[in-house]
Amino acid sequence: MILNFIVDSLETTKIFGLDFFHAEDFMHLVARFCYNLFWVFIPSYFLYFKKRGDREYFFTFMIASIIVFQICMLLGTVSLRIGFALGLFAIFGILRYRTNQIPPREMTYLFLVIGMSVKNALANENISMAELLITDILTVLVAFIVEWYLVNLKLQKKTIIYDRTDLIKPDKYEELKKDLSNRFGLNIEKVDIGPVDLIRDQVKLIIYFQKVEGIRYFDCPRD
Repeated sequence: MILNFIVDSLETTKIFGLDFFHAEDFMHLVARFCYNLFWVFIPSYFLYFKKRGDREYFFTFMIASIIVFQICMLLGTVSLRIGFALGLFAIFGILRYRTNQIPPREMTYLFLVIGMSVKNALANENISMAELLITDILTVLVAFIVEWYLVNLKLQKKTIIYDRTDLIKPDKYEELKKDLSNRFGLNIEKVDIGPVDLIRDQVKLIIYFQKVEGIRYFDCPRD
């Protein structure tokens, strides 16, 4: 009895012209927020952070998804739902940080968490819970499969500065790979040649090799 009186009082109270409390809407918001946070956390932490270890981007993914969810959930009226979704995708689709351009992989994960947040916030009575749940599961599952494939099957790469420009000739390609393999203790399978500094006798190379145990290379995906 007393609880109902308190709830009714809060629901009729206004602050700054806004209703102070709606019990049903409040519980709906909390439930959706937790649901979305769960599905956004899985790819952000287990698929991205555990593989790359970049805390700044993990922070960006989580905060960006929360803000997008709040905007869509709290301001997304029926007439503005589509406009919000398209506008947010347009904004983040051209997003660039002044200090450092976002790499394609990080931009993809950012697009993934934003897309999931928009979908989970704007899903209405025309979409069943089963449909919402299966789309989230499939999204995370596909991301996991692709991530697993890239980490385990694709050649890893590392950018280096090489001091023998005499080997960057087509007829000495095999000798170049052999010299690099001996220096790094790796089985170098492919080499891309970049800018050459003839004054310093240096060349920028990208070497490709299979995943190795032991020493880690910071510009390669983490296990």
